[in-house]
Amino acid sequence: MKGTKKVTAGTGANMKSYAIWNNKGGVGKTYLTFAIASEYARIHPEKRVIVADMCPQANLSEIILGGNGKGAAALGKLIAQRKTIGGYFDARTRSAHAITGSETSFLVKGKDHNANMPDNLYCLAGDPSLEVQAPVINQLSAVSLPADSWKNVHLWLKDLVTACGNYLGEQETTCFIDCNPSFAAYTELALLAANQIIVPCSSDGSSARAIDNLGQLVYGIDVQDAYKAVSFFDRSNQFGAPVPVIHSFVFNRSTQYDKKASKAFSAMFDNIEARARNLKDKKPSAFQSGELQRFEVPDNHSVAIVSSHLGLPLYDVKPGSYEVYDTKPQVNNEPIERYQRAISDLVTSL
Repeated sequence: MKGTKKVTAGTGANMKSYAIWNNKGGVGKTYLTFAIASEYARIHPEKRVIVADMCPQANLSEIILGGNGKGAAALGKLIAQRKTIGGYFDARTRSAHAITGSETSFLVKGKDHNANMPDNLYCLAGDPSLEVQAPVINQLSAVSLPADSWKNVHLWLKDLVTACGNYLGEQETTCFIDCNPSFAAYTELALLAANQIIVPCSSDGSSARAIDNLGQLVYGIDVQDAYKAVSFFDRSNQFGAPVPVIHSFVFNRSTQYDKKASKAFSAMFDNIEARARNLKDKKPSAFQSGELQRFEVPDNHSVAIVSSHLGLPLYDVKPGSYEVYDTKPQVNNEPIERYQRAISDLVTSL
């Protein structure tokens, strides 16, 4: 990203930022983030969209940069050049308590690498080094001096996103953060960089249990007294770093018949929704405007495979046969339209 505009710390108060997270893998977080961000960029050409990839696998970055092959090569170069979130965190280990002034140099315009991307979509690329940086983040957060070390370190990603938002125009910029399912140190940083959480769920028991985990990990519900003082929620409150509120639950990959989720899927999603309502009863302040919003996103069949492989936004996927390695998946019009409608409904609520 070229430019010499002055970097300022700012607060990010005027910038919308959404973390897509659930304490469970396999719920389609990464592709959902890509679909939401690219659709948001399409319907809001007057705005700028930042996608921050906080998953060490960096699959989202690969999609944005061109998909399998091309995107992987572009991401490899960014990682080698340390022009990734991991590269920024490298710099912050040497400047743990103040921004570096180089924040905007990590901002990558998607279209510079992938002609399919909207002109207003930018990426803060993911990096496998997040895993090895997690213990360092924990260590730096735990030092006693300065007194606000925990907050300073836990706001590294927010500092990066805010500086890039200021550069692009804070009020005209929206950020989407793809999170790893684990509640590692870098996930804590991702959540504190967001002001709202979108929670994708799949139709299984672990998704239901993950709602309870969300309440405990992020909002301090039912945390044992022995652990409260060191819990993420209590530390966030102690240092004045507000946790994000829940925007919505997205019931992802629901097998559909006659435009309704099958009975088995519906029963499991009813269980998930009941746990979400229990969370709302215990902590109404954890929800945007105190409301519980839910959306259903149907099976994307081969749509997501083609879209991810080619680095192609959902709205540009057309019916037909596509080459994906040594296979030729067929994409039909009906699932494309069904998935596009569901994503459009979700994006309209943001």
